[in-house]
Amino acid sequence: MAEIVVIGAGVAGLAAAYHAGQAGYEVKVFEARERWGGLLDHFTVEDFRFDHGVHFAFSSNDQFRALLGRTDYLTHKPEPYNYDRGRWLKHPVQNNLYPLPVADKIEAIKSFLERPPQTDTHNHYRQWLVQQFGEVITTRFPARYTEKYWTVSAEKLSTEWVGDRFYCPSLDEVLLGAMSDRTPQTYYLREMLYPRCGGFRAFLDPLIPGLDLQLNSKVVRIDTEKRYVELGNGKREYYNLLVSSVPLPELISILNFTPVSVSEAAASLWATSAALVSLGFARPEAGEHLWFYIYDRDICASRAHAPYRKAPENAPSGHSSLQFEIYYSRHKALPSSPEGLVEQVIAAAEAMQLAPRSAVKVADYRILPYANVVFDLGMTAKRDHALEFVRKCGIIPVGRFGLWDYLWSDQSYLSGSRITERFHML
Repeated sequence: MAEIVVIGAGVAGLAAAYHAGQAGYEVKVFEARERWGGLLDHFTVEDFRFDHGVHFAFSSNDQFRALLGRTDYLTHKPEPYNYDRGRWLKHPVQNNLYPLPVADKIEAIKSFLERPPQTDTHNHYRQWLVQQFGEVITTRFPARYTEKYWTVSAEKLSTEWVGDRFYCPSLDEVLLGAMSDRTPQTYYLREMLYPRCGGFRAFLDPLIPGLDLQLNSKVVRIDTEKRYVELGNGKREYYNLLVSSVPLPELISILNFTPVSVSEAAASLWATSAALVSLGFARPEAGEHLWFYIYDRDICASRAHAPYRKAPENAPSGHSSLQFEIYYSRHKALPSSPEGLVEQVIAAAEAMQLAPRSAVKVADYRILPYANVVFDLGMTAKRDHALEFVRKCGIIPVGRFGLWDYLWSDQSYLSGSRITERFHML
């Protein structure tokens, strides 16, 4: 019997296990996959390393910064770009319209001036966007990107996830960005950190020594009355305190008892999945940018980044790499077969003048089942109903998918480390 059982060895689960262990408790961690790290893990293809999507570390929290400081890292300035119909615009687009044709800029500025008054309440995400940027900028950029990234229209999303993720410029800033490309950096971060070696997962290495971490150990059932978890091999592990980073709908499905209202609420929750197409090139440069967003509807990927720019160790000497993210969900299927998507991405990379087809040395395709929690209308009330039941069962949910929230890596880490506040339950 373990005093504390943690399900899931992503950043939140590892943080929970580490801090519980530091406090002197006996902890066991069960991870379904053959590797720990979860969404922050990586993979290698012929000496090219790729993370599970674009990951950088940033935080103002002292505890998380202390963890980052235990790993040798590189510091990057956040200078993302946007690709739209053959043009590269600085990010964010709303105050960097300079590359657009004059007629397009005039139309966008007029629309910005005519935008409706801003209010504290919004019926949906698109209404919020129009209040901030006007109809023209909204339609051409964030609304179109929403359909690619979130897989539904902006009218079907709430604004509860927005936070500080958008920069809302003044008229002077919009005018300056339309007349000149010499605009100040207005991205919401000032710096981003990435390990010098070992991929993003290396930031989590200090949490591993001493952990009782059992891989290939999927929890298939939880008896909250008798306080045990049952693994796929039939083994049971009893606990005093249970911490779960399992996606909330999956957690609900393996509990020994769940009221109908909770099951229905959990079944309504959904997240996007991501198809990753990762390319390694036999040339030293692929494109000019660390990461960028793609607005064109005829390009299936919505976002891409250059792993070799994050850290030179991510690619062999004299080589470069790009990774493209294609999102899908229960509301939007993938547009092609794996082979077809790889071909589309290679063709897009060539059309965007990032790298020629002839330079492709490796091409990898794989799926991330869980990418982003989707805040569709009414989601938070249903999520909170499910979470309330989980907590009544004596389970502490942590992490992006355990809490079913749009958490960055530092927020996920802190959700795990804070289980020390719940030790009174032992």
